Amino acid sequence: MNKKVIIALSIVTIVIVAIAILWIWNIDSKEKVTDISQYERYLGAEGKYKEHFNTYNDIFPDVIPENAEVKDFIYYYYNPWDACYMGYLVYSCDEDTYTAEYERLKALSSSEDIYIYGATEFPYELCAVYADDYYGYIYALADKSSHQFIYVELQFCNGFSDIDYEKYIPQEHLPKGFSAKPENK
Repeated sequence: MNKKVIIALSIVTIVIVAIAILWIWNIDSKEKVTDISQYERYLGAEGKYKEHFNTYNDIFPDVIPENAEVKDFIYYYYNPWDACYMGYLVYSCDEDTYTAEYERLKALSSSEDIYIYGATEFPYELCAVYADDYYGYIYALADKSSHQFIYVELQFCNGFSDIDYEKYIPQEHLPKGFSAKPENK
């Protein structure tokens, strides 16, 4: 074979391998879960997304209480180049379950500096929070009047989330002033 044919075959092989790697990588680069029956698989004690960025997410419960009425649930992992995690769970429960979960959350060791990414206040009582000015938030809110808990995870790196979190999490469950969009300061 002449030199030109070998160079052409080498280039074609490199392109095919690069396309295959990108295709395989892209398949595993995002995952969206909305089926609450899959909750423990993803966020249970040994869940697939229970720990990342050196943080164990013990704010989200390991199991959903049996008497909980789940109103909303989504977990979204997206990794275009840097991993982003977004979780959102809302449920209401009876008074005894509410009290037990409230006490569990209050016993967790929360972050001291809780206002990051422009946040100025939380819309409900903040029970537990992990706030990191590089990686974002994990927090739980409580609404005693309706025995409701709101759990939110917005974890990312490089100062912004590649997930359009406002598409999935209602504004009233996000901290006021919070922005993890690419154009944030």
